[in-house]
Amino acid sequence: MTLDRLLTDTAGLHPGRPALSDGSTALTYSELDHEVADVAAALIAHGVRRGDHVGVLAPKGADAVRAIHAALRAGAVAAPLDPTDPAERVERMAHTAGLGFLVVAGPVPAGFVDRSAPLGHGLRLAVAHGHTPARTPDGGYMLFTSGSTGWPKGVLLSHENVLHFVRWTVEEFGVGPDDRIGSQAALTFDLSTFDLFAAAMTGACAVLLPDVLKNFPRDVVTWLAEERISLFYAVPTLYQSLLRGGIETTPLPRLRVLAFAGEAFPVGPLERYVRLFPHSRFYNLYGPTETNVCTFERIPWNWTAAEPLSIGHALPGLRVELVDENGVAGPEGEIAVSGPAVFRGYLQDGVLRPRLATITCGKERLTAYLTGDLGVRDAEGRIHLRGRRDHQVKRRGHRIELGDIESVVQELPAVRACAAVWRPDIVDGGEIWLHLVCDDAEPEAVVRAVHEALPRRMAPDHVVVTAELPLTNRGKIDREALASTAT
Repeated sequence: MTLDRLLTDTAGLHPGRPALSDGSTALTYSELDHEVADVAAALIAHGVRRGDHVGVLAPKGADAVRAIHAALRAGAVAAPLDPTDPAERVERMAHTAGLGFLVVAGPVPAGFVDRSAPLGHGLRLAVAHGHTPARTPDGGYMLFTSGSTGWPKGVLLSHENVLHFVRWTVEEFGVGPDDRIGSQAALTFDLSTFDLFAAAMTGACAVLLPDVLKNFPRDVVTWLAEERISLFYAVPTLYQSLLRGGIETTPLPRLRVLAFAGEAFPVGPLERYVRLFPHSRFYNLYGPTETNVCTFERIPWNWTAAEPLSIGHALPGLRVELVDENGVAGPEGEIAVSGPAVFRGYLQDGVLRPRLATITCGKERLTAYLTGDLGVRDAEGRIHLRGRRDHQVKRRGHRIELGDIESVVQELPAVRACAAVWRPDIVDGGEIWLHLVCDDAEPEAVVRAVHEALPRRMAPDHVVVTAELPLTNRGKIDREALASTAT
């Protein structure tokens, strides 16, 4: 089975059922399947071949979903991109991923030539110029994650990598043709693989939350009710905002599964949800982009904030071990994941670079991905998170490397030194504070430049311009001192 077969097979079984809705467009499975076939045929006619890497640079909506499915149907690697990201970042992502083609709904970024090749539905095809395209003969899916060099790395996923997670959710959540999946995540975020492909596998309807509503919690609550959403998968930050948006006073009788991932859910607000939806199922899902979800815990109906919240056990078919610095498994250590969900490798400058390690579990040796997250296993075998080995943080569901922010900001002409620190003590799960030492430039202008250089998901919550950064006795930036500084 491959991702491109899901839509075709389901269209044959449920041609008249609703497949996709984005607030302005509603399509049945038959309609979506035919439109995807037309776009795929146009891609092939304009030179896309099996194994090519095809980016999709379009706002989240029916057009972007058509393009993703069409790229997969053409046998390509589909790589969703965010048109709201800074242009230079999009260009670098396209280069590092070896994108040979770009499906666009707007301006064409540098590094590509607009062929003026219409694909239908307002989409056009652009061709790479100035970098060598990569190819993956078996096709697949590509997402991006933070890189220590300051720019994202392409995470190459096989069809089976994605399908392993999707099959599990379909079985565990009991997804069926009568479900309406509320899709709030960006298509560049791994949460969206559930929204798109669990729907396509089962005949459920993927209902895309219009971006204009996302910053208005009360409107999102109204959307959940009016669209009769039955399954919702989101980051805890969004769930918390919905408490302020009136979800506790809005009847949502169809909402039967509430899943969350991407960051810790504060136990107080979570307990409010468990009490609010006593007949619904709650899931705490854990996993980096490189493995998608690899552990889960179903939260009991009578759970309270007085009880610890774990990330649970491994998904069926996966091995999740805790290893020490020598790669030896034990009761605590770095979380290592082995099995069919583990990605193929990172794409950097168009070259696939596997990043797996060998770990030892008793007499057994396994190939695994080391997540960088630390955990400890309790007496019942459940894993509890205990921080990270590096400087990555999770904010509003996005994994962000603080060094990534610093590398980009340090390229600004007026910035002499900078340090990004995580403030976990701030309300709503923590904030990123960026401390800057600048040359003779207006602080307001530097702050504007910082926000223009970074995508919104990586933008600091606060920018502090200072005369100097504190140093440790070894001459390094004292990040602990900065993290404890109020202003």
